[in-house]
Amino acid sequence: MRPADKKIHFRKTLYFKMIAVTMLLGVTFLGALVCIYKVSSNWFKTELTNQSDTLTEQICRNIDISLKELVEDTIPLSATNERFGPLLYQMVGSEKTEVPFLTQRIRKQLEEMLSANYDINWVAIVDPANNIHMVYRDSRIREERPKDEDVRNLYFKNLGNLADQPGNTVWTSSPNENGIILMRYLFDQGSMKFCGCVIAEVQNGSLKEIFSNIDSNRIGNFTLYDRNEALLFSTNEGTSQENQKKNNKHDYLYAEYFINRSRLRISHEVDLTEKYRTFSDLLYFISAVGLLLFVLIIIFLWLMFGNMARNLEILLRNISQISKGKFDMEATSFSSGDQMDVLSDHIHEMAGRIETLMAEVVKAKEIQQQNEYMLLEFKYHELQAQVNPHFLFNVLQSINGIAQINGDEEVSRLICYLSKFFRGNINRTQPTCSVSMEIEYAENYLELYSNIYPDRLNIQWDVDESLLDIMIPSCILQPIIENSLVHGMEPKIGICTIRISVYQEKDRLIIKIWDDGEGIPPDKLLTTIHADGERKRIGIKNVHDRIQLMYGPEYGVYIESEYLHYTEVRLEFPLP
Repeated sequence: MRPADKKIHFRKTLYFKMIAVTMLLGVTFLGALVCIYKVSSNWFKTELTNQSDTLTEQICRNIDISLKELVEDTIPLSATNERFGPLLYQMVGSEKTEVPFLTQRIRKQLEEMLSANYDINWVAIVDPANNIHMVYRDSRIREERPKDEDVRNLYFKNLGNLADQPGNTVWTSSPNENGIILMRYLFDQGSMKFCGCVIAEVQNGSLKEIFSNIDSNRIGNFTLYDRNEALLFSTNEGTSQENQKKNNKHDYLYAEYFINRSRLRISHEVDLTEKYRTFSDLLYFISAVGLLLFVLIIIFLWLMFGNMARNLEILLRNISQISKGKFDMEATSFSSGDQMDVLSDHIHEMAGRIETLMAEVVKAKEIQQQNEYMLLEFKYHELQAQVNPHFLFNVLQSINGIAQINGDEEVSRLICYLSKFFRGNINRTQPTCSVSMEIEYAENYLELYSNIYPDRLNIQWDVDESLLDIMIPSCILQPIIENSLVHGMEPKIGICTIRISVYQEKDRLIIKIWDDGEGIPPDKLLTTIHADGERKRIGIKNVHDRIQLMYGPEYGVYIESEYLHYTEVRLEFPLP
């Protein structure tokens, strides 16, 4: 099947690629939205957590400072130990008659403490026998006054907390919403022993003030618990601890922190529903804008590449017409200056040139046929031109016969050499010949010259017979020898020696022609091989060019000469 008949598969067309690009962009867009949502949600939750940690740490510091100030203002550690420590220690092992006296003194000290500080609602001492000594303000409602048994139960309930860190304050909740209960072991510095416990309900106004300044709708709810997990304060009155932890699993951010050396716990609860609603609205807006841009991009791509696809089909049909030798093409509607418009113009231009070239090829074919006819005529004339050498060869043979009849052997011998030379000249029609044939042709030529100049030439041969069958370009040795005779021997006075050597040097065949004739002047030596059009040296240039054409520029003719002393010409060929 011809290439022009091949069908175009749909999945290889521009339409298919446009659909694939659309799907890829859609998947990429959806993936980007999902990634943005995930990353943004994690970032949003991380930022909320960091803000919660910072805010809660500040509130923990405020609560810790407020509790310390409340202790120092109501039940100071040192003063309380100095007041009640010795009295309680005296009650251990004392006479029964002394107990009422000591009890009276403890009660008097409590009344002084209560009257001196209006932040104390009531205060009680638990002696080593677990007896309760308590005073309270007269203005307090009778139903709100604690009973001794309630104070004792409260003491025993928190006995473990007191024992964990003796001497430190333990805070717990109070039935009174305006109060908070503190408890602490009392220490007798004289005996260096703990000898009782002080329990007091103090007003919690300073703590309420901390929680009242918190905007729970904006930053979440805070809840303060004691060590018994009893609720002390909360910015969300209607939410219990269990509900908070349960909600935390879904739409709440819940965190716990410990303050006052881990004796109190504060929890921070953030309702993520409202936070996420604002955040989601922003994401929905970004998604809507992104979707709109995506649709606009897809419409733009289809409008742009759809027109391109239609015009490409026209271009393909035009190219198919050109391949069939038809040059009537459809017009395209690319935008002016567009790359495809330039391509379409080039295709039309190419079609015109191809049509012109086809006409030129037809014309060139006609001219070629005429030239072939002329070449045949030239070969015919060349064949006719060989008649003269053949005629001369026949005439020489006849003269040779006459010389032999007359007994003139010298003339006969010269005519034989000349006949061989002419026959070799007639038979050398091939571009290559063996080394032995080239040497034989040169020997005949030199023999003729030796007879013309019998006392002027000394010919020496040094030939490696193992190289005689190697093929070399024909007619390359005679022009070099002719130059040695004409330019070396003839100007010289006396005998001229010509030495012809054939040998192997590494991977090369070397034919060297050396003579001790006139030599070449230095100013002419460099131009010997490159003598363009100079008739007397055109033979050497011809030989050099033929060797390089056949074997490459690393082979050829190399000349070395010393004027009035010698000339050496080296012909170098590659060994087969």
